[in-house]
Amino acid sequence: MKTLSAYAHIPFCKQKCSYCDFISYEGKNSLIEPYFGALYEEIKTYRALLGATRTIDSVFIGGGTPNYVDVGYIQILLDVLRDTFEVNRQAEITMEANPASNVELEDFFKYRNAGINRLSIGLQSASNALLKAIGRVHTKEDFEDFYETARRAGYDNINVDLIFGFYEQSVAEWAETLDYVLSLDVRHISCYSLKLEEGTPLYHRYLQQGIDIEDIQDRDREMYEMARDRLLGSGFRQYELSSFALPGYESVHNLHYWNTDEYIGFGAGAHSYINDARFYNISDLTAYIEGIKENLSAIEEVEQLDEETKEEEFVIMALRKLDGVDLEEYYKRFGKDFLEEYAEQVLYLQGAGLLNVRDEHVCLSEDGLDFANIVMMEFVRG
Repeated sequence: MKTLSAYAHIPFCKQKCSYCDFISYEGKNSLIEPYFGALYEEIKTYRALLGATRTIDSVFIGGGTPNYVDVGYIQILLDVLRDTFEVNRQAEITMEANPASNVELEDFFKYRNAGINRLSIGLQSASNALLKAIGRVHTKEDFEDFYETARRAGYDNINVDLIFGFYEQSVAEWAETLDYVLSLDVRHISCYSLKLEEGTPLYHRYLQQGIDIEDIQDRDREMYEMARDRLLGSGFRQYELSSFALPGYESVHNLHYWNTDEYIGFGAGAHSYINDARFYNISDLTAYIEGIKENLSAIEEVEQLDEETKEEEFVIMALRKLDGVDLEEYYKRFGKDFLEEYAEQVLYLQGAGLLNVRDEHVCLSEDGLDFANIVMMEFVRG
């Protein structure tokens, strides 16, 4: 039986952050109950289609803010998932969490009893001034309370999300944030470079203030190098461009994405990749709920991938990992020798000091980490 990873999207938030471009909504509490009713029904529709052919070995409950809704909705979600699919007993089951939404110790125990064995907590910064400036509705102290309560409930597999590259953020503040997180007993740290998206409140504010985005990007690289130095020096292993883990705590779910394995997404705006087809749901909450109610489907678009597209995506996603492209896996999937197929690109990028070939892998060099997007574009055809 083939393995599959599952994603469930919970799009509700107490307040949308000023930099956020994700499918998430504030002030939509009246839709929480009908949304979850639709979400459960969507999952059930896959019982006949996939339930007997796939075993789920990782689940990610993301948002939005999953812990913003009552814990009972999450408990039922996982029950429905297990009724529909065979979920591996050792499956990694992660839930994103925001410390702005208070969770009592009893709730953490309920999450654990439901099967959630990994938490991903969004801190973003240890500076209260910066948190306020970017629209976060929690403080460092809120995070501390939330984190300590999770630990008391027995959670030890915890990721902390951080973001760097804000105009208001100094290099010194970033260093303090890194030091603070390293003082905790966390097993995984994600360091994301700010991607300033048009249409977000932060983008418009920066534009109105005449802030030079290029200045931010120059400081961004300095912060990235600092993060790598401090985290690697503290025993963490960088296994993907933005991801650092203690040995054995790499995210199983995220590795599925970077390995271009199959995954199924449930909920508004959720994406899936099954049988060489990529498809995604309507992002509007009301349209999603009505679609499930009327048609048992809210799929907006389906794309059947050809061999060239699958190969291109495999290479680009593999280059996000520090191990890079596994030459044996590439041959197994596509029946070709990677070093022959991309001889020109590999030779050029090696000469530029951006790519290494070693131990049956082709991967980014130390310098290549700073120019990853440029390296990846060399493998895009057409």
